[in-house]
Amino acid sequence: MAKPPAEARAISPEAATLGLILLSGALRFAAGAWAGLCYGESYYFACALHPSLGYFDHPPLSILLASWSLHVAGHVGHLVLRWPFIVLFAGTTWLLFVIGRKLFGGWPGFYAALLMNLAPVFSLSVGIFLQPDGPLMFFWLACVWCLAHLLLDPPATRPLRWWAVAGTMLGLGMLSKYTAVLLVVGAFLWVLVRRDQRRWLAHPGPYLALAIAAGLFTPVLLWNERHHWISFAWQSTRGLDELQGIRLDWMLRNIAGQAVEVLPWIWLALVVELCRSFGRQAGPERRFIGCLALVPIVLFTAVSAYAATGQRHFHWGMAGYLLLFLPLGASVHRAIERGQRVYRWGLPATVVLSFGFMMVVTTHVATGWLKDGPAWLSRALAGDNDGTLECVDLTSLERAFRERGLLARRDLFVFSEWWFRAGKVDYALKGQLPVLALSSSDPRGFAFFDSPERWLGKDGILVTPKPSLAEVIGRYGEYFSRIEPLGSVPVGRSGRHEATLYLYRCERLKRPYPLPYGVGAEPAS
Repeated sequence: MAKPPAEARAISPEAATLGLILLSGALRFAAGAWAGLCYGESYYFACALHPSLGYFDHPPLSILLASWSLHVAGHVGHLVLRWPFIVLFAGTTWLLFVIGRKLFGGWPGFYAALLMNLAPVFSLSVGIFLQPDGPLMFFWLACVWCLAHLLLDPPATRPLRWWAVAGTMLGLGMLSKYTAVLLVVGAFLWVLVRRDQRRWLAHPGPYLALAIAAGLFTPVLLWNERHHWISFAWQSTRGLDELQGIRLDWMLRNIAGQAVEVLPWIWLALVVELCRSFGRQAGPERRFIGCLALVPIVLFTAVSAYAATGQRHFHWGMAGYLLLFLPLGASVHRAIERGQRVYRWGLPATVVLSFGFMMVVTTHVATGWLKDGPAWLSRALAGDNDGTLECVDLTSLERAFRERGLLARRDLFVFSEWWFRAGKVDYALKGQLPVLALSSSDPRGFAFFDSPERWLGKDGILVTPKPSLAEVIGRYGEYFSRIEPLGSVPVGRSGRHEATLYLYRCERLKRPYPLPYGVGAEPAS
């Protein structure tokens, strides 16, 4: 007679999942306090200083979470911005477990949660960073939990309640990221392929859910209506200005990026599970998950074949991969129960490798210590080759501004030439001065935070990596009466000098700098 698995004799899957949440959560709080903000997070910090019904590139929920946390804390810091997303990811882990427990059993649910926490894109990015993906994943799973009760269980006694909750979760997901609407497509696909589920097409429940979701999404519609639908227009045409026909090399690069972000062997296993979901022997639970997961994965992988932006954003379809951890957890549990050696040693090896990889990345992001390693590694990470440079906080800027008597001035604004650098500057100065992105091509949300017209006749401080005064004058000279250098500011991690920024005083703005998007900025309140 076969012995039960060791884990079944020791603890329950619920206790194991809670232990996983507590351990991984503690590690994320440590990493979140230590590592600097990436470009996106710094930009979202700048957005959080301007609470709004909507934003240029995303719905408002994730940014308003940061705004609320800043208000409650009363100061600026890594954890002030990140703790809501770390807590949300703990909820995401628990939701994945309870859905897995419902569909496949307790231990399959635990393995799904464990494997998801071993994938760097979830454990590091979604699980720590201030970004829309954190709330999206939580509410995505919460909606799937409701749909599983409605579309897999025997007919519910009060289905309208379940549909109302599903609509609420969908609406909150849509307030996090537009991608959430793809759940509607996946659920519709499931209803179409299952004859016994087509009855929902004539039931008021789904339409109630859509009405509730639309109601919650109304603030985004109101903001966009006032701004010529700029957010929808930008997101729907993103990367189309770089069209070069169908580029299979772009798509292959995107697929490779997806694999790296999830871990290649886990990614391959997830793809196998997606294919199995539509096989003849797949049960309704697997087919249900397959229908919901298929849409975002196929859509965003296909987009990368013609839009250059898509090939660089490997995480766009990760909401689909998130669901595939559910059947993968069931497959791993079944293989371990059968005593298959590749899983018995492969799973612990994955835990060790994933943890080691994330520790190396996190500590390097915080300190840059890998540059002190062997000569070949130092050369490989020299200059812009080190992608973690985007996580270097420009903390020395605040001291440089204070020494020059530039802080807390109401007659002075700060600007940079790109949205991502303007965000880094804004975080470094902790919101003590208004920051603009004077870019004629891509200022992102900065185009709507403040109005250049408001600063006519006032001085601006340019923060840029460009040391050439002639180059700065060539770009901004016609807009200011005079431009003069104010010196350089070294920036880096752990006392290491890794980059140099240059300050220029741009005196008396003569005329507004022209911003793109065809929309005038709102005056700052």
